[in-house]
Amino acid sequence: GDSEIQLISPTEADSGVARYLAKRGSGMHHICLEVDDIEATLSRLKTADIPLINEEPVINENGTRYAFIHPKGANGVLVELYELLPE
Repeated sequence: GDSEIQLISPTEADSGVARYLAKRGSGMHHICLEVDDIEATLSRLKTADIPLINEEPVINENGTRYAFIHPKGANGVLVELYELLPE
């Protein structure tokens, strides 16, 4: 499938990205996986007692629905799940 790499930098001194960089330095922040049904995916993760940062999907200004799995539930890696809304 398609892949992309996004380079990010903090826009505010107290943002999550800024805190991450201050604590860990530069490097990979998280990986992102596209899912077909984010609500069903989150439900399966909750049933499996996987710790989540977002229990429900967040919708951004582009209509993308996303949620994060806590690093404690993914071997120390922050994982973002996203689902694009149909056009």
